[in-house]
Amino acid sequence: MTNTHHVNKTVTYLNGQPIDTVSVQDRALHYGDGFFTTLLVADECLLNWSAHWRRLRRSAERLQFSALDESQLLQQITQAVVQFDASFGTTKVVKLFVSRGESGRGYAIPRQALPLVFVQVSVAPIQIECTQQTVTKTQQLNFPPPMALKLAFCQTQVSIQMQLAGIKHLNRLDSVLAQTEVRQKQHQEGIMLNALGHVICGTQSNLFMIKAQTIITPKLHLSGVEGTTRYQLKQLVAGLGLRWQETDICLEQLQQADELFLSNAIRGIMPIQQLEESTFAMEQVHNLHHAWNQWQAENIVCLKNLLKDIK
Repeated sequence: MTNTHHVNKTVTYLNGQPIDTVSVQDRALHYGDGFFTTLLVADECLLNWSAHWRRLRRSAERLQFSALDESQLLQQITQAVVQFDASFGTTKVVKLFVSRGESGRGYAIPRQALPLVFVQVSVAPIQIECTQQTVTKTQQLNFPPPMALKLAFCQTQVSIQMQLAGIKHLNRLDSVLAQTEVRQKQHQEGIMLNALGHVICGTQSNLFMIKAQTIITPKLHLSGVEGTTRYQLKQLVAGLGLRWQETDICLEQLQQADELFLSNAIRGIMPIQQLEESTFAMEQVHNLHHAWNQWQAENIVCLKNLLKDIK
């Protein structure tokens, strides 16, 4: 694995130090033995950190990794963010991935496994304007408007595996192949089903439909990834006068939705304007987009206090 910081505007850190190689004995390389999360950082503030920390903690438990230390992770993220060239912009993507570490041949988990935490920082595909309120001395985040999406269905299916469903593990070949379809068709995203014919997700996002004041999203007990935005959105909808339902969704149900949208940690709430030949309204989704961004701005984790200790 190599990084060309000034060309790709991406740099990876291990234990606070920039690296451009990884051991050929790393189990992440051999088996995809690990997990990750992708965060948005605006002006050295983490967005939706509580959901990301929940994901990391639960992933470690389910994949039988040793427990993670939240304060150590935050310190490693802070070190990476402060070292990243500020001329590339104040909005960054931080990908934090955990590998089981090195081992010899064989699938079995080593008795003395030493997990490795990598932090990769890159320029975000969106830019969030950050201003400080003079009186309250709090950060004001101004998010870009949502982009209406035109999508199609992918032929590539999401794998069914109950033991791994919901986890953002390091084997993402389903999404790799599906994204190839999306690129070839020149679409912005693609919708994926599993072998049972259930609609599951986008190639890099969770999927939602709105019908009769209810947000309906696919169950993820067999396939898919439980996104951090999806998790937190579930906690918010009651205050917006909406109901929440997780269920199996078929193609016919999806096309009868009042509105459709996707979500992920970087772009937030994304309205779907068109899916194949069907078009959808976007009014309620725009309201959700605003409410979600307001919640994010009010629940940031500011790294600047940690930065004072590091600089």
